[in-house]
Amino acid sequence: MKKFFYLSVFCVSALAACTGAFTKTKDGVEYKIISKGEGKTVGYGNYIQMHIKQIYNSGTKDTVLLDTREMMPRIQILDSVNTPLIYFQILSKMKKGDSLVLRTLTDSAFKRNMQEMPPFMKKGKYLYTLVKLVNIFETQQQADSASKAERIIAKPLMYKNQLVEIEKDLASKKQQLDIDDKLIKDYLTKNNIKAERTKWGTYIAINTEGAGEKLSTDNIASIKYTGRTLDSGKVFDSNIDPKFQHVEPLEVNLGQFGGIILGFPDALLQMKKGTKATVYIPSVLAYGTTGRGADIKPNDILVFDMDVTEVTTEEEAIAKQQALQDKMIIEQKRVADSLQKASKK
Repeated sequence: MKKFFYLSVFCVSALAACTGAFTKTKDGVEYKIISKGEGKTVGYGNYIQMHIKQIYNSGTKDTVLLDTREMMPRIQILDSVNTPLIYFQILSKMKKGDSLVLRTLTDSAFKRNMQEMPPFMKKGKYLYTLVKLVNIFETQQQADSASKAERIIAKPLMYKNQLVEIEKDLASKKQQLDIDDKLIKDYLTKNNIKAERTKWGTYIAINTEGAGEKLSTDNIASIKYTGRTLDSGKVFDSNIDPKFQHVEPLEVNLGQFGGIILGFPDALLQMKKGTKATVYIPSVLAYGTTGRGADIKPNDILVFDMDVTEVTTEEEAIAKQQALQDKMIIEQKRVADSLQKASKK
C-alpha cells in the first residue's frame, strides 16, 4: 500500500460514506466502491486520474492527513507492476466517476509499511483513504496532457499554501531572526556595504545588475555560487571551485520550495538574468538551530556570492528534459540494433 498510503486524495463527504458494509480482502484491507460512474471499468494499462484524501479517525474527531485538492490529482498507470496487486484488483472494478473508500486499522497499516506510528495516533483506530476516480486515459500522451493542464492550475495554489506555512513558521522564529538581522546590519555597516533587505530578512548587495525583468515564480534560475559563513569567512561549498567536486550550475525552481534553503529563492526573486550579487542569509532562512556538518554551526548566518547565468521556464525545462530522454532512447535502440545485426553475422 506504500504508493497509496501517503497519497493526497479527494474525498466523498467526510466519513459519511464510510459507514455501512465493507468488503474485506484476504489481506485484511476493507473497501467499499460507491458506484456513481458510467462507461467501462478501468482497463489494464490505462492511466487513472484520482483525487485522494486520507483521514485518521480517533473515534471522537477526524484528522485530515493528506488531500490532493490542495495540490493536484494523482495520475498513474494501472497495472500489476506499478500497483500492488491488492489495490490493482480493487481499482480494476471502478469506472470514471466512482468513489472508493479504503479502511484499515492503524496497527495493520503501519506494520505493513514498516513505519513507526505517529504519537497522536492510537492502536485500534481507523485510517480511511478516500479515492475519487476523476478520469481514465488510454494512452500516456493523454495522461501527460492532463497532467500538464493540472500542473498549470495547481501550481499557484500549492505555492500559496507553502507560503502561508513558511511565513507562519518564520513568525514563530522572530526572536532569532531579529538577532540575525542585527548581526548582518552591523557587519554591513562596519564594512561599508550597501545592501537591500527582503521581506523575509535576506540582504542583497548587487555587484553587477542583470538585464530584463526580475525573476518570478514561473522561472528556473541557473546559478553559480560560493558559500561561506559570516563569522569565520570559511568557504563551505562552491560550484565554481573544483575541489568541491560539482562544478555544474545549480538550478533553482522558484515556483516551489524544498530541497534548498529558503534564503536562495528569497534572494533570487529580487534578481535578474545576469545579476551578480553577494547575499547575506539569516540562519532562520538557512540551516537554523541544527546547522550542517562541521562547517556550519547552529544559528550560523551564511554569505553567498551568486551569479545568475541562465533563466528558463518550468515548461521549457520539462521539454528539454523530455528531448534528452527521447534522444537517449533513440541512441539505446540504435546500439541495440547494431549489436543484433553484428550477432547475426
